[in-house]
This record gives sequence, C-alpha cells and structure tokens, in this order.
Amino acid sequence: MNKSYALVWNQALGCWNVASEWTRRRGKAGRSKAVIAAGVSLLGLLAQAPAFALPSGADIVAGDGGMSTSVDGKHLTIDQQSNKLITHWNDFNVGADERVSFQQPGRDAVALNRVIGTHGSDIQGRIDANGQVFLINPNGVLFGKSAQVNVGGLVVSTQNLADKDFLDGNLHFTGNSSASISNAGTLAASDGGSVALLGAQVSNNGVIQANLGNVVLGAGKDMTLNFDGNGLLNLQISDGAVDALVQNGGLIKADGGQVLMTAKSADSLLKTVVSNQGTIEARTLQSKSGRIVLDGGDRGIVQVAGKQDASALGAQGNGGVVENRGAQVDVQLAAQVDTRADKGETGSWKIRANTLNVASQESGAGQAGQNNLGKLTSNNSTLRTETLTANLNNTHIELTSGNDLSVKAPLSWSSGNTLSLNAERGDVRVDAALTATGDKARLALSARNGSVRLNDDIRLTGAGAGLELNTGNQGHAIKDSKAVTLSGAGATFRANGQDYLVIQDLTQLRAVDKDLKGRYVLGNKIAGNGASFLSLADRSGFYGVFDGLGNSIDNLSVYGTGAFVGLFSSNAGEIRNLNLDRISVSGARSTHYNTQVGTLAGVNIGRIDNVKASNVRVTGADHLNTLGGLVALNLENGSIANSSASGSVIANSHTYAMGGLVGENIGNARGVASIDNSHSDVALSGHSSYISAGGLVGVNRNARITNSSSAGSIALSGDSQELGGLVGLNEGTSATRLTNVSSSVSVKGTGKDGFFGGLIGHNNGGTVTNASATGSVTGNNAQAIGGLIGYNNGGTVTNASASGDVSGVRTQNIGGLIGFNIASAVTNVSASGKVTGNGSQAIGGLIGRNRASRLTGASASGDVLDTASLNVGGLVGLNESSNQTNVKALGNVTGGSGANVGGLIGLNSGSSLTNASASGKVTGNGTQAIGGLIGQHIQGSLTNASAIGEVMDKNGRNLGGLIGSSQGGSHNNLKASGNVTGGANANVGGLIGLHTSGSLSNASARGQVVAGNSSIVGGLIGQGRNTTLRNTSASGAVTGGANTQAGGLVGNLASGSIANSSATGDVEASNESHVGGLVGWNNGQISNASASGKVTGNTGSAIGGLVGGNSGSVRLSSASGKIVSLGADNVYGGLIGVNLGQQSLNSVEGEAAKVPMIGRNFTF
Repeated sequence: MNKSYALVWNQALGCWNVASEWTRRRGKAGRSKAVIAAGVSLLGLLAQAPAFALPSGADIVAGDGGMSTSVDGKHLTIDQQSNKLITHWNDFNVGADERVSFQQPGRDAVALNRVIGTHGSDIQGRIDANGQVFLINPNGVLFGKSAQVNVGGLVVSTQNLADKDFLDGNLHFTGNSSASISNAGTLAASDGGSVALLGAQVSNNGVIQANLGNVVLGAGKDMTLNFDGNGLLNLQISDGAVDALVQNGGLIKADGGQVLMTAKSADSLLKTVVSNQGTIEARTLQSKSGRIVLDGGDRGIVQVAGKQDASALGAQGNGGVVENRGAQVDVQLAAQVDTRADKGETGSWKIRANTLNVASQESGAGQAGQNNLGKLTSNNSTLRTETLTANLNNTHIELTSGNDLSVKAPLSWSSGNTLSLNAERGDVRVDAALTATGDKARLALSARNGSVRLNDDIRLTGAGAGLELNTGNQGHAIKDSKAVTLSGAGATFRANGQDYLVIQDLTQLRAVDKDLKGRYVLGNKIAGNGASFLSLADRSGFYGVFDGLGNSIDNLSVYGTGAFVGLFSSNAGEIRNLNLDRISVSGARSTHYNTQVGTLAGVNIGRIDNVKASNVRVTGADHLNTLGGLVALNLENGSIANSSASGSVIANSHTYAMGGLVGENIGNARGVASIDNSHSDVALSGHSSYISAGGLVGVNRNARITNSSSAGSIALSGDSQELGGLVGLNEGTSATRLTNVSSSVSVKGTGKDGFFGGLIGHNNGGTVTNASATGSVTGNNAQAIGGLIGYNNGGTVTNASASGDVSGVRTQNIGGLIGFNIASAVTNVSASGKVTGNGSQAIGGLIGRNRASRLTGASASGDVLDTASLNVGGLVGLNESSNQTNVKALGNVTGGSGANVGGLIGLNSGSSLTNASASGKVTGNGTQAIGGLIGQHIQGSLTNASAIGEVMDKNGRNLGGLIGSSQGGSHNNLKASGNVTGGANANVGGLIGLHTSGSLSNASARGQVVAGNSSIVGGLIGQGRNTTLRNTSASGAVTGGANTQAGGLVGNLASGSIANSSATGDVEASNESHVGGLVGWNNGQISNASASGKVTGNTGSAIGGLVGGNSGSVRLSSASGKIVSLGADNVYGGLIGVNLGQQSLNSVEGEAAKVPMIGRNFTF
C-alpha cells in the first residue's frame, strides 16, 4: 500500500475521518490547521536521538543470522537463518529514504529487535519482512507519515519481553515504561498476520492493516498476547499503566479478522481511555466475519466516534460483531457502525457500560470527540436516540448496563434489525416510546436480576416483528394507559424462553378455547362492537397464561352457561396487563344453582396482575349468586394484584355477596387468597337482604387485602345487610388481614338490623392495620353504623382513621369510627366526621358502644349529636369493661332527655381511663348525667384526666365539668376548667356533679359553676356520698338558686371526708340556702382545709366562710373570705354558719375574722 492517510474533520458528520494525504483539510471551525494525534505526545522523544539513520549497534544474542548494508548505506538487510532471532541494538531508526529488510526462513519465523540504548525509535522509512518482526524499545516508538511497514506480522512494545519468554513462545510483556507508541504511517501484515502495538499509551493516526488476522492496540504495564481456538489474538492486561490510553484517529483494517483496542489504568477509576475517532474496518472476507473490540475494562472510558465497519456487503457470509465496552462508553452523535450483509445475517453492535441510558440530543448526552478525549463528565453512559436510529438501519444493536438501563427519549427505526436492552443487576426501564415499523424488526429487553418496566408504549408494527422479554422473579410491568403493539401479520412474543401466541382479533381470542393451557398475548386493541360472547373456558377453566400487554378488549356482552361467568369462566393460570372496557356480564343464562359472575372471571384460583376493568356492568342470575366488578370469587391461593374495576354492579334478591372488585375473597386450608395494590370505583346498587357488600370486596374470609382502596357508592335496599366501603364482611382466623387500605365510598343502608361501615360493615375477628375511610355512612334501623367499621367483634384495629360524616335513625349503635366494638383491641385510631343519631342506644365520636375491649391512642374531633339517645359521648357513647389509655375528644357533644352525655364518654361502666381528655362543649336537655369528660361513671378508676369544655343542661340531674355522676372507683390527677351551668333540682359540680362511694385525689376545677333552685352545687363536686377527697381544689365562682346547698369545693358532703383541700372562688346562693366557702352542707369529716373566697347568702340562709351548715366534723381548717349577708333571718359565721356537729383547732383570718367564727352553734 503506497497511499498516505490523514485525519480530516467532516463538517457534515461532526467527526474526524480518514482521507488521502492529498485531501484538502479544514479544521472543525473551518480554519486550516495541522492534524495532531490527540491525547498522545511524543514531545522530547526524539530530542536526544541522532539524525535519521539505519539501526546501529547490533548484537545477536540468540539465534543465527547475518547483516549487510547497501553501498549507499540506506538499506539494511538482516538475513535470519534460525526460526527465532534476538538482536540487541543501540538504537533502531529508519530514515525516510531508508529501508530495513528481514529475510526469514518462513512466515512463522520471528525476529526480536530490542533497543538497549536510551533513544526512542523513529521509523520514517520502510521495513519489510516475510515473517514476523518484534520491536522492543522502552523509550518509545514513532512511525512517521512516510513510514511503510510490510511484514508477515508486527509486534511493537515499550514494555520488555524477556528472552526466555520469547524463545519459549510466551509473549508476556512487562515493565515500567511510560513511553508511547504512535503511528502516522502504514503498518501492514500479510493476510492472516497480526499487528500489535503495546505500550503505556498507543495512538494510530495512520493506517494499520492485517486482513484475516489481528490488529491489537493495548495499553498497560503487564500484558500477555495469546491466540484463542479461533485464531483470534487476545490480549490480557494484568497490570495497568498510569493514564493508559489507546487511540485511533486513522484507519485500521482487518477484514475477516479482528481489531482489538484495549487499555488498563494503574490509577483511579475512569482514567483509562480507549478512543476511536477514525475508521476501523473488519469486514467479512472469504466468508469470515470480522470483529471489532474497543475495551476500556471495568475502570475505563471508551470513546466512540468515526466509523466501525464489520459489514459483509458484496461478500459471502454474515456481518461481524462490534463490541464497545468500558465503565463508561461515550458515543458521539455521528458515530457510525455497519454490520450489514448482502448474502447472510446482519451482525451486531454491542455496547456495555456500568450504567447506560438512552436519551435524545437535547438531553445533553455525552459526546466523544477530539475535544473530549480523556475528559469524564459522569459515571453514566448516555446514548443518543438519533445515533441509535441511524445505526439501527445498518446493524443490530445490543446495549448492556451493569446496573439499571433507562430509555428516556423516544426511539424509532424502520429496518428489520433488532434492538436489545440488557440490565445485568438492575431494571430495564422504558420511560419513552420505542417504535419499529420494519418487517421482522425485533426488540429484546432483559433484566435477569431485576424487572422490565414499560412506562411508555412499545410499537412493533411490521410483519413478523417480535418482542422478547427476559426477567428475574419480578417479571415485567406495564404502566397504566401504556401498551405493547404487535399488530403485524405473524408477530411473535417470547418471555423467559417461552413462546406466546399473539392474538389480534376476536376470532383469535375465541380460539383460546382450543388450548386452555396455552400462552397468549394481546397484540393490539380488540373491538367487540357489542357482540355477544360466551365465556372462555365455559364450564371448564383456563390454566395457561394470558398477557394483554396493556391492550384492551372493548364492548362485549359476556354470558355463560355454567356456574362461573366472566370473560374467562374461571382462572387457574395467570392473567395480566389487560384492559377491559364497556364489558357487560350477566349470569342470567346460567343454569347452576349458585353462580359466580365477574367481568374478568367468575372464579380465580390463579394469578391476576395489572388488569383494569372500566365502565363494566355486572348483574346476577335468577338464583343464588355472587357478583364482582372484576372477579366474583377469589379462592384459595388466588392472587389479584395491581388491578382495578369501575362501573356498576347490580344485585338482585338472590345475591348474597357483591364487591366492586371481588365478590368473595376466601382462603381455606389449601391457601390464603390475596388482593394487593388494587382499586375499585364502582356503584353498588339493587335490592337484597342478608347480603355482604363492599366497595372492594363483599366477603373477605381467611384472606388478605393489602395496599388497596375503593371509591364509588353503595346504595342497597334490604334487611340484615353487611355493607362496607371496602369490605362488607371481614372474618376468619389470624390470616384475615386488611393492611394499608382505604375507602372513600359513601355507604347508604335503608333496611333494618344491618351493619354499615365506611370501610367494613362487619369485622369478625379480622386484623385491620393502617386503614382509613373518608366516605359518609348513613342508615336506618340498623344494629351498628361506623365511619370505619359498623360492628367489630374480636377484631384488631391499628393505625386507622375515619373522616366521613356518620348518621343513623333508630340505630342501636353509632360511632365516628366503630358503631359497636366488642372484645377487640383498637390502637392509634381517630375519627373526624360529624356523628348524628336519632334514638340510638349509644353514639360516640369514635365508638358508639365499646364492650370488653382495649382502646389505646384514640381521638375524635367531630361533633356528636343525638337528642334521643341513651348514651352520647365525644369519643364513646357507652363504654363497658373496656379500659382506655391516651384518649381524647375535641368535638362538641349534644344529648337529650334521660341520657348520659360526656365530652369523651356518655356512660363508662367498669372501665379505667388513663391520660384522657376532652375539649368540646357538652350540651344537654334533661339528661341523667352530663360531664365535660364523662356523663356517668360506674366503677373503674380515672388517672390523668381533664376537660376544658363548657357543660350546660338547665334541665339535667347531674352535671360536672369532668363527670356528671361518678360511682365507685379511685380517681387521681383530674382537672376541669370549663364553666358548668345547670338548672333546678340538680347536682352540679365544677369537676363532678354527684360523687358516690369513691376517692378523689390531686383534683382541681377552675370553671364557674351555676345551678338553679333546690340544687346542690360545688366548685369541685356538687354532692358527695361516701366520698374521700384528698389534695383537691376549686377556684371558680359558684352560684346557686334558692333552697340550695352551695360550696366553693363541695355543695353537700353527705358522707365521707375532705382533707388537704381548698377553695378560692366566690360562692353565692339565693334564699333559704346553705352557703359555704368550702362546703355548703357537711355531714362528713373535714380536715386541713381552707376557703378564701367571698361567701354571700340571701334571706333565710346559713352562711359560713368554710361551711354553711355542719353536722359532721371540722378540724384544723381555716377561712379568710368576706362574709356577705343579704336580706333578713340569715345565720352567718366566719368559719361555720350553723354548726350541729364537731369543730376543733380551726381558725379564721382576714375578712372572715370580722364576724363571729360560728353563726349558731347547736353542739352540746
């Protein structure tokens, strides 16, 4: 070859190309400039070298041979007489007009030339050999533009090759040389020969040729050359070089052979650079396909520009393989790869990097090129869609990422070539559309250790086009509203080694009946046009795999003749990634006595994943039936995931279970049925008694529902129903679990004796965790209505909330969260909706009736109203034998005649409360007992309890700022600060209205307390019977009507004791009353007590600074408040107004000392 080549900037393609030396050249910006070998510098290499001369200082150290020089001194001939020859040279240079010829025994003969001097080798002239020539020079080697090397084979290295290794055939090159090898000339090996350039940095800007052989450019410190079984030369680099670089900016040609460019760096990650900016050709020759490899190893950068040609155009045989691999691979926009074949199979371009992404030019994908050589922008490799589109016309492309691989911009191609996307340790994510229109075009996506996630459309529309998916256990997932189109004739699909039949029309869909164990995919949308369609596998079952690939089946009217009715009568296989739209399903033609009717399937014991049924209409049979928006019965190990249904499900009088998604979800000894990450938005309607209906599932028994939700509505007429926004009836063993579930369904029941809940109608032993309901719940004549659960029997509820309004008429139990809670554990729950009743037994902001259960971490913030209920509470209406901890209520509470009404609990029986509070206003009209926290308390203790809301009932019997009436129990650390207003004939207290047979310690009240005529009123307790008070206080003003017993702490202490207690508020009562700064009338024991408020009485009253009237004992106590007597016939004293009992060691101070200590003393 006598041509000289150089690099010329191609303005159109945006890269360097190889051209004849005579080609006119322009710089990238249009300016003339010299062509420089990018990234490799031999500056100083020849500075100390002598002027061009032939090699000198020869010393043959192994083998036989002789040398002669021409008369003109310009031609050195080396006559090699042994198969291997080792010659040491002081220097090895060849001038431009000089020539070195090796005459060797044969093409397998090898001459090793080792430079032992200190100068690099400058080759500007010719080297000829009929065998192989090795040149070792640790000082560097330069082949100039005029250099012409024609040999059987050539190895040039700056690292050492030991004599023994050479003689033994072990081509092991080692050393610490950092010198470079650069070629700007022409290096040619005979056909089948090899050219190898090995150094710390290697650059080619000329021409290298080794047809049917190998061209190897390698950079490192420790390298070994060897041939594999196919005659290809491999290079193993065991130790890297500092800033290792291999670069081609010229032409490398190895048709029918291999071109290998590889490097390994000794320093940090991503310092190695393997770069092609020129042209590499390894085209098919003599039916032998070529191979091009650019290998940066696991730490290097591979920069791809120019052209890589492994085509078989005009030749017999297949196209070759182009491999570009490294930690990072930067592909320039205009990079070209061609592996086409006229008379064989097209080859492939394989790119492998640590992390690969596909994006458009606008996304800023990295660009290789002369200005970026050795520059690193990130550890990610981004290939431009424009580059891939252009090259897919000329080659198959295989992209492999060590981690995730993402497609971030749309990519299309029109040829029949294959695009393969592989993720070795992560996922393949298609986040932008992939489109191929060519016949036989193929797309292969592989994530053996992850999943394939199709987040955008894939369209393969040509005849014979195919898609292949290979995944780990996570399989493939298709985003909602996205689909795979395989619409061409003869389209194919393959997944994990299994072939599927592609269905493209209704006739092919019907043919599924011919092989119910087959594998199928939907290649495109199928329009039914309202056709009547018999269930697939009618009176049988489907056991195969059906993958809709995100496509839809629309507008069918489905019927069945057997017990199971749906698009598939029953599924024991796998159905996934399918959309159903405007499908109506009816069980009317079924002759079976118990029919299961669902849009997709009557019964499922297999797996359903990512199936969406929209605008469905499901109706029952004229006999016993179960209905489901997607599946009627999910049984045993049946699994439904990532699925949904919308539309309507309509019950008739024979329907016993219905659900927006599934009618019944039933596990048994053979397995636990499950629903995960699914949703329904269905209107459930019709008429049926004794039915279980849920927005998602009608009956969930011994089965699991997780990460699922429901919307829509339930409006069913009939009696004895179980209606739930998510599940109608949830029951069974510990396997019955609802986790991370929610509902916004509005539930409306009209029949009697029902259980209605915003999430569950009836929970019988099931476990509910992380649940919420936001829909309203209403009912008439029901047994229990709850914002979350109507009736909770033996269940466990944790981390749950309800926010919808709840209302019931003539309903037994109504709760903002649970209507009736029995033998259950409820923890970390809340309700915020308004709760309204009319004639209930128990109504509460959280729970209507709570029996034999534990309640921990609970709150309610909605208002509660029922003027005809027996028990009304801001949290719980009726609490029986159920301890509560960390509970609070914030809403206002309103009750009516004869009721027990409390800001937290209406009636608390046999239960203890710890850390309880209420802050809402509590209002009644003729209540039995009304309190800011509890209306009536019977047994059980209260600890750390408080109320701050106002309490008012001018017709009530027992009113307290904390408790209306308390019987029994030991209470500690209680507080009330709201005002309390009562009427006539009442027991009214700032803390407790009536306290019987119990103890109270560390208690206080701060609110004003007002009562009407003939009442008993106290700043802390209205009336105390068998009461023990220790460390108590009251600071609010106390006001009573005529004929009252009014005290700053206790109105009437009928029996019991007060110790270490005080009152500071003013006390006033109307005519004929007993008025005391601490106690109005005392028939118990008072000790170490004090009162400091002003005490005012009216005509005919007994007035005392501490006690108005005393028939018990008072000792070690004091009073200091002012005594005010209004009207006539009053008896007053600074300590006691009228004393019929005992008093000793007492004192009066301040204003109280200005009047007699005892007004009238009847003590004898």
